Amino acid sequence: MKPLVIGGNGQLGSHLRAEIPDAAFWDRRTLDLASPGDLQQRIAAAAPNAIIIAAAYTAVDKAESEPDLAWKVNAEAPAAIARAAQALDVPLVYISTDYVFDGRKPEGYTEEDGTRPLGQYGRSKLGGELAVASLCRKHWILRTSWVFSEHGNNFVKTMLRLARERDELRVVNDQRGQPTYAGDLARCISLLLASPGGDGAAPWGLLHTGAGPAVSWHEFAQAIVAAAEGLGLLHRRPRITGIPTSDYPTPARRPSNSLLLTQRTLSRVCRDPFDWQRALPEVLRKIGRPDV
Repeated sequence: MKPLVIGGNGQLGSHLRAEIPDAAFWDRRTLDLASPGDLQQRIAAAAPNAIIIAAAYTAVDKAESEPDLAWKVNAEAPAAIARAAQALDVPLVYISTDYVFDGRKPEGYTEEDGTRPLGQYGRSKLGGELAVASLCRKHWILRTSWVFSEHGNNFVKTMLRLARERDELRVVNDQRGQPTYAGDLARCISLLLASPGGDGAAPWGLLHTGAGPAVSWHEFAQAIVAAAEGLGLLHRRPRITGIPTSDYPTPARRPSNSLLLTQRTLSRVCRDPFDWQRALPEVLRKIGRPDV
């Protein structure tokens, strides 16, 4: 028996391949989460000793026009997976998001704070949380925010590309959160699965992940450009201008405060703390220099 990772090619899945190399990885070619009808039976046949849901519908703005699809992938499919995990009596890890909150709280959010999603993406992820929590006893729901990596598409890659193309970057400065390196999240998951059951160092349930200073998207962009310049990845440094959210309208509303406060129990299990400032230069090195 070995762990099953559902979503093997995204940011998190790519890092889980390095952290849990003996796991089975199911991607879109193997599994369509938008059609979860036979999902429980397929997992039962695979008989994993743990399940990690690293796949999701993450198109935040598109979810406003595709709420049914977002719900199928982010809520109905996790419900089927949770039933399978419960039947097998194995741990289930579900990755959730800061978007389950409305962002109105002035301080960071704890696991005890009430949820109030602003859009369809957040609602679908909250639906997944509720399904996993109610259908599978041995579960960890890990909320995370602002995930970046050398893999996939993310804010760091976008800012580096735009910094090479433009003289000025206009970036929202009234949304704050905590960037999370996908490699840190993958390492934490591997340590959770290796911990002495869910009744030991990390009790089953909901846990917030992440660490490091909270920043606005504007401040994060400044950190990305400064680090890239220091590594010689930019020929010249563009201006980075902060703008309000109202100047960058999107179909989906974003929480203005996405800071997730973490519990000490998670810090004890994840011995290497989350640290986006440490990870950022290494991610930029891996992305590499522009083509000459």
